[in-house]
Amino acid sequence: MKKLLLLILLWMPLTLVQAAERMFVVAQDGSGDFTSLQAAINAVPDHSVERYTILIKAGLYDDEKLIIHASKPNITLRGEGRNRTVISYHMYNGPSPETRGQLPVSLWKKWNYDPMLVRTSATLTILSDHCLLEHLTLQNSHGPGGQALAVTVRGNRTIFYDCNLLAYQDTIYLWEAGKQTYFEKCLVVGRTDYIYGGGIGYFYRCEISSYGGGWVTAPSTSINQPYGFIFDRCRFTYRDNSPNEGDDGQPYALGRPWHNYPKVAILRSKISKEVHPMGWLPWNMRYAPTSPDLHLYEYRNRGRGADMSERIDWVGLRALSDQEADNYRIERVFGEHPKNWHKE
Repeated sequence: MKKLLLLILLWMPLTLVQAAERMFVVAQDGSGDFTSLQAAINAVPDHSVERYTILIKAGLYDDEKLIIHASKPNITLRGEGRNRTVISYHMYNGPSPETRGQLPVSLWKKWNYDPMLVRTSATLTILSDHCLLEHLTLQNSHGPGGQALAVTVRGNRTIFYDCNLLAYQDTIYLWEAGKQTYFEKCLVVGRTDYIYGGGIGYFYRCEISSYGGGWVTAPSTSINQPYGFIFDRCRFTYRDNSPNEGDDGQPYALGRPWHNYPKVAILRSKISKEVHPMGWLPWNMRYAPTSPDLHLYEYRNRGRGADMSERIDWVGLRALSDQEADNYRIERVFGEHPKNWHKE
């Protein structure tokens, strides 16, 4: 027994030290390891096979445009509550040849030391694999007037859990074809194409909240990719008091094709009455009505907006059968549950 107790005592400090070495704390008041979130990200060793957690204390962090480079996998960004830890920035896209469309010019000049950072207007750009973000808000506060992303994801197997993702146009850009991103219990807010790109995005038990007059999704799925954006057991809600005059009272659409092979499936979700009865609306896409390569599917949704009787007459838009819907379970889409992606 004494030998066993001695072994336990010898083992415990080492474990605690190892755990401490793999956590950084960011606090604006100087009580943590860093006051800068980017500095904490940069401090994670390159190509680490261990997971590093960055605990972000409550507060508004709005003076940094952030990037997690491809050399920094296995990072967790953990807030102290989705309404208490708020990460915000306000760059946007517009006519500016000097800055390749990134505005305002003053901020582009501030961050142009890193071309990947200013490749899009996103508050956070994720290039690495196996990142986990939880209990925080990511937002672009610019509002109307050009693309203004909250997050660009180019890494693989990224998870957002219990997060707010807030913007107006192009809130979430899932850039890379085939790369997998999972959202659970998140709030996503936007107006125009605010979930877009060629990646695979699975939204489970999320609230998807739209200002009037726009589109939720703009998929650019590749032809050989079986899945695009999937919404399972979500709530599609309407948002008044838009920052853009004229939005309030206008219907919203579930999406529009961005490229030739868009794939979106909405399953077992509640769709608000403010959705346009046609559901999916075109935008300079002449191929949309007749192309069998559009895979825009709905399945057993509820709410006044779930009625498919007046949906637009496109060949690729239809309800799924029970057997087909089974192919959209999380484990079928990813080959396993995302909870297995990120081991501490």
